[in-house]
Amino acid sequence: MKQKFALEKTTFAVLMGLLAVLLLVPSCTTDDKVPDLSDEGTNDWIYKVMTDYYLWNEDVPDKGNLNFSLSPDKFFDSLLSDQDGVKYGDGWLTFSRIEKKEEETKSVMAADSYGFEFASYKNGNLYYAWVLYVLPGSPAAEAGLERGDWIIAVGSETPNVTNLSAFYSGSETTFLLADAVRKGNEITFNKKKTISVAASRAVEDTPFLKDSVYTVGDKKVGYLVYNSFSSGPDDESTIYDDQMKQVFAEFKAENVSEFVLDLRYNQGGLVTCAQLMTSLLAPADALGKTFCIMEHNEKQSKNDEALLLKKNAEMGNANLDLRRIYVLTGSVTASASEAVINCLIPYLTRSNIMVIGEKTIGKRVGSNTFGTREEYDWLLHPITLRIYNANHEADYANGFEPDVKIEELVIGNDLLPFGDTNEMLLSEALSQISGLKSLSARAESKGRILLTPSSLERKQTKGLIFESGK
Repeated sequence: MKQKFALEKTTFAVLMGLLAVLLLVPSCTTDDKVPDLSDEGTNDWIYKVMTDYYLWNEDVPDKGNLNFSLSPDKFFDSLLSDQDGVKYGDGWLTFSRIEKKEEETKSVMAADSYGFEFASYKNGNLYYAWVLYVLPGSPAAEAGLERGDWIIAVGSETPNVTNLSAFYSGSETTFLLADAVRKGNEITFNKKKTISVAASRAVEDTPFLKDSVYTVGDKKVGYLVYNSFSSGPDDESTIYDDQMKQVFAEFKAENVSEFVLDLRYNQGGLVTCAQLMTSLLAPADALGKTFCIMEHNEKQSKNDEALLLKKNAEMGNANLDLRRIYVLTGSVTASASEAVINCLIPYLTRSNIMVIGEKTIGKRVGSNTFGTREEYDWLLHPITLRIYNANHEADYANGFEPDVKIEELVIGNDLLPFGDTNEMLLSEALSQISGLKSLSARAESKGRILLTPSSLERKQTKGLIFESGK
């Protein structure tokens, strides 16, 4: 039996569970009959949604082979196809998901959070947190926590964390920081200092973590850390789309001719945001042509459609007219992030898209959300479509292999600030642009102890979301 887990929203699982932006799809209720809200009635509704809209609906078992008395979440799981997901580590990452409505967050405000993302290291029965980034304006930022810090205790002067939730949220407390020292395969943590942290609160989980411009020889190089494909901090807002256009307008004003797009922790989001991002990066002569082709199951083939790259005038004339691009990836880079890479291939060719980092997830599919207009207590996020590029290609079922492989999360590596030209992945991209010797050997020469991105795994994988009518 496959061991299933969710990889999503926050940082590694990033799909940082960050933003739960929902799709408002037409209600499946076709009459005014009062719905049966019992488990059996809810499961009847789930079954209808899955047999009508699920991409692999032909794999849904016949009614006679199902137990409709199960809880809705377990019933939903019993309908899923073996094609739904990918192998991830020692488990299975399932793409479709179900959740209780009261657990749904309709904004990118990380409710009750200290405001940082981390990878975890287990030392016996204790957990240590390796900080990946800190959100601006958060309790963690105010306390001076930085990317690369190790937290080995919460509210204590000795290691004490046996449940990862202690790093996510809580009352006012202290973090005990340490330096990780590695000698061969032996790792020790030397206490460094204690910092005071205010109580967790709602923190805006902005997708824009860093943007910079560098001069490399006679070239101007743009760099953007983009963490989630979200149009705004809530369902109705487009403030992040507007910010993206503004950031690219500034890149254009700086005469940027090379570009490094940092998607190492980006697990996906809205297809419309991926469309905008790709339009800003693509060669100018590609604008107005096909961005992607979305295909559904046979029952829903009438909903198949192609999205076009935006015209330059729609984007404030901020298109960079690039001829090549460098994409930084991590082990949780997925879905909308992968769609940007795939949908640029017809216009740049794969050889002009240099992937630096780790192999991506391989999520070539997207979902809709059902239940926003019904009275049931559940929201369904089944996979409903496959996404192709303009050449009708989606050849990354096993993820995009990096052209330069660098494993960032190895104890002993320094997690330098985003934008630091010595930071491992960025420095490699700049070396490739300048034509200097690659520095990737420094990562390859070490024995590895890879960390599990636990913070990401606690989130729901948002993946590629298609929002009807947007």
